Amino acid sequence: MAIIRGVEPEHIIDVTQALLEGGVNWLEVSLSDEEKGLKCIQNIKQTFGDQVNLGAGTVINEKQVDASLAAGASFIITPGWDKELAKYILLKEVSIFPGVFSPGEIMQAASLGIKTVKLFPVVNTGTGFIKNIKGPFPDMDFMAVGGVNKKNIHDLVNAGCTYFAIGSDLVPRGATKQDKERIKESADIYRNLLKED
Repeated sequence: MAIIRGVEPEHIIDVTQALLEGGVNWLEVSLSDEEKGLKCIQNIKQTFGDQVNLGAGTVINEKQVDASLAAGASFIITPGWDKELAKYILLKEVSIFPGVFSPGEIMQAASLGIKTVKLFPVVNTGTGFIKNIKGPFPDMDFMAVGGVNKKNIHDLVNAGCTYFAIGSDLVPRGATKQDKERIKESADIYRNLLKED
């Protein structure tokens, strides 16, 4: 999954097209700049419809959940664990990938029936932590987020991560249509790296 952050709405269609051409159709648009992020979600949804699995990231409150879903997002990603916010999102009957960093937070997510959690920031946990945490949570899928790159993705696969959300190494922060070829090439490389595993 590509994490899109700081992209101007007028460039988002070119960025999305580059990702699709590179074989990436899961997109997370960050709401770290809420107004810009929501407009990007709206533009992607209007242009590409069901060609993309489109979600909102860096979602920290109920207002942002509602605005994201209204703009066209079909899943929500939070930067950290908030049980009440997770419950609210689940009531909307959309998928949530909550940020977690400890066994206690993973337990709380599992207690709500959540099947996939975002291990963030994954570069600070280390592969040993991931291998160890898979023991008590064999049925939980882990999405690696935060520092994933072409050099460490094999190690993260081998440690037990199932999904990967890639930020600036795939889509540069504030990318423009001039970055289109670079994004497509990077998406191709990631897709081939994951095929090898």
